[in-house]
Amino acid sequence: MNKIEIQDPRVAGKIIAANAENDKRKAELGFLGKFFGSGENVRLYIVGTITLGVLLIALVYTLLPDQFRSPDFGLKEMWTLVVLPVESTIIGYLIGSRSKDIGG
Repeated sequence: MNKIEIQDPRVAGKIIAANAENDKRKAELGFLGKFFGSGENVRLYIVGTITLGVLLIALVYTLLPDQFRSPDFGLKEMWTLVVLPVESTIIGYLIGSRSKDIGG
């Protein structure tokens, strides 16, 4: 951090107080808070990250050559037993949480 020479003690006090508040917020957020932030849309960011992760894993599994896939767990099982239920649940959660926020 650059050192700035401040002559006015009131300005220096405000800068110190602002830095202390910023450090306090960082400590309260924790690891996930640093990644997702805080506020109204945190649930959306977390659910979006889970959705993208599931879709990325399914895409990688889909694009794998047949010789590397499990013979007991094919593409049909992957999409019908894992991806579609998870994505449907996430969509239902988002719609339900939005309607609860709107409707009371």
